[in-house]
Amino acid sequence: MATVETMTLSAPVTGPSGRTRSIWLWQLSLSAVVVVLILAVLVLVPELLATPTMGGGVAMILALTLITMVVPWHRASSTLVGLLPLADILAIGLLTFGGDLRFGFLWVFPLAWYASHFRLAWMVSALALVAAIIVFDALTHSPSPFSTLRFLVVLLSLTFISITIYNSARRSAAFTRLLRRQSERLEATLERVRAQERRVNQVLNGLDSAITRVDRDGRLLGVNDAYIALYSIDHRDTSRPATSVEYDDRGGRALRENERLAARAARGEIFSDERLWLYDAEGRWHILSASTRELVSGPGEPDTTLLVVRDVTEAVETENARRSLATTVTHELANPLTAIIGYTDLMLEDATTGTDRERLELIDAAAARMERLIAEVLRAGGHQPRSDQRRDVDLQALLAASVESFTPAATAGDVALVLHPAPPTPIVADGFRLRQMFDNLVSNAVKYTPRAGTVDVAVNTEGTDAVVTITDTGIGIGADDLPRIFGDYFRAETAREAGLPGTGLGMGISRAIVEEHGGTLELTSEPGAGTTATVRLPRGEDHHD
Repeated sequence: MATVETMTLSAPVTGPSGRTRSIWLWQLSLSAVVVVLILAVLVLVPELLATPTMGGGVAMILALTLITMVVPWHRASSTLVGLLPLADILAIGLLTFGGDLRFGFLWVFPLAWYASHFRLAWMVSALALVAAIIVFDALTHSPSPFSTLRFLVVLLSLTFISITIYNSARRSAAFTRLLRRQSERLEATLERVRAQERRVNQVLNGLDSAITRVDRDGRLLGVNDAYIALYSIDHRDTSRPATSVEYDDRGGRALRENERLAARAARGEIFSDERLWLYDAEGRWHILSASTRELVSGPGEPDTTLLVVRDVTEAVETENARRSLATTVTHELANPLTAIIGYTDLMLEDATTGTDRERLELIDAAAARMERLIAEVLRAGGHQPRSDQRRDVDLQALLAASVESFTPAATAGDVALVLHPAPPTPIVADGFRLRQMFDNLVSNAVKYTPRAGTVDVAVNTEGTDAVVTITDTGIGIGADDLPRIFGDYFRAETAREAGLPGTGLGMGISRAIVEEHGGTLELTSEPGAGTTATVRLPRGEDHHD
């Protein structure tokens, strides 16, 4: 059952401003002291209240206090505020007049007020007024040397106290301003940190990978949206157990608590691309690839480990589907190929001329190579040559066989396919794979070279490497397409415009074969001027010059 929360809206609380409260505080403090003194006088020396000046001074201070409580100081000018302590000085002067400065210490209140909140000119004016009152009092009541000394001590003491309070107030104000500036800088720094944290969170939340930081107590210190969604955890409280369950295999054994990824990351285990299964809250299976990395902790920070989990379900299923399709198609190709080989053998038995037999033998050799390719795909589904397939191979002989296979196609297209003479060039390699690579390169050169063009094939040695070049005068490849020519299913714009068939896989397969042999395959080309493929292969220690 849902609950409904209600909120009561109250009117904003209004009160006196800080300026008004400060004025009240100073004036009420003086009034309170005066009231206490009057009560003491009533008890001890009540006859003092009979003097007109004392009664007038008390009345004036109380009147000023009442005025202070009703004046709207937040709208008053600074000059008007500055006149209030001056009035207090005059009132205190009445209290002390003719009494040998018995109540002169009360001047500390207005002088301290000036020293704390006003400019130096106000304080000097206040001290001058106090000095004038003291001098006037001394001249009026026949001063003696002792009274004059007393007046001087009071004036000097008040001056010293005022200057001390003024300097302290200035230092306090300067310190307050410094603290305010430092606080503003700190706040600006914190805001930049918060902004940076927001940007980092936005970047992390934009990733498909599930990412979290795990401390040694197993707490998730930070999770992105992908992690929350994948493990179905409560984003408000990541300490609650996830509703998704990790398994060692699809439908296999659920991992125990100490075997799960977060627990292993908490122990500081480092692993990469570790595969496991996840059964989520919606009843779906996911294949996960998990990796961890230790994070550097600062002083006072806990040791943490970064856990990155990728959902590779779609990629694995796509790869499995691709392999299944490749296996199915390859298997189906085997049936018509068997018929081709069988009928070629029969035709060889009936061949009557040497030319017919030579052509049929080329067909039979090509069919046998295709049969081996199909068997390799069915067995392994990849290009990785096994070490037991590598042996001494003569590159010149491989190139000669490849050129011989494509000579009929070149002749039919009026293309001159030429293999330059060279001595035997032995290397340690998988001859079958290299022949597959050379066939791809020679086939492309012949196919994309127009009539009356040429394709030159040559091999030579450079230091410890064997270098094969296949140069044609074909349609070439544009500068924008050349960096992408080795990508799967990519075909150059010149090839598409020429309407020539192709899958866009041959160059990628060729480069993979060369790189698996520790070599390099490079293309240089210019539209309309042809292409040069350069294959550089290490010959092996036994074949160095």
